[in-house]
Amino acid sequence: MKIMLTFLGLLLLMVTFGAARQQQHGSESCGFALQGEPTHPTFTGPDDLLPLVYVVEQPDSPIEVVSVDLTGMWLSIANEQHTERDCATYKVRNRSDRLVQAFDVELSVSAPHGGGAFGTHSSSSLAPGQLVEIKSCGGGGRGGAPGNHVRLLVAVQSVDFGDCFYRPSVRIPRSLGVHPVW
Repeated sequence: MKIMLTFLGLLLLMVTFGAARQQQHGSESCGFALQGEPTHPTFTGPDDLLPLVYVVEQPDSPIEVVSVDLTGMWLSIANEQHTERDCATYKVRNRSDRLVQAFDVELSVSAPHGGGAFGTHSSSSLAPGQLVEIKSCGGGGRGGAPGNHVRLLVAVQSVDFGDCFYRPSVRIPRSLGVHPVW
């Protein structure tokens, strides 16, 4: 009987250890490592838009936004309303050690109580370390802007490794005074 209890105790310990190890592995299930230090993105475009742009901090993202060019975009903010026409060119880099099959980048017009977004999808493969330029033009919208306060947030929404989808974390300081719609 004592041998049976010892055996059951060891079996329970092994099952518990295996489950704990599986949960720990869940955060690494896409199996990529980041290479190099993140860069500080650059911005170009209309002078009145540049102070409104914020690239969301995503230190765990395998895709990094290197630059944002808003040439061709316009945004009107008046009477606590905003109207915009999307046009953005992004340079992004694969910071991971794996081939990326596809990814999505989003530009959101964020206000204190929400907002809207324009996305672009790249279905071209991106090798580790590779830099690519993607463009999104033609979307438009309007919405509320309490206090005439609006920010333009840029973030990587998803990454497709082919065998695993990854959604990077987002870190948006409350000091920006917006409530993004995610």
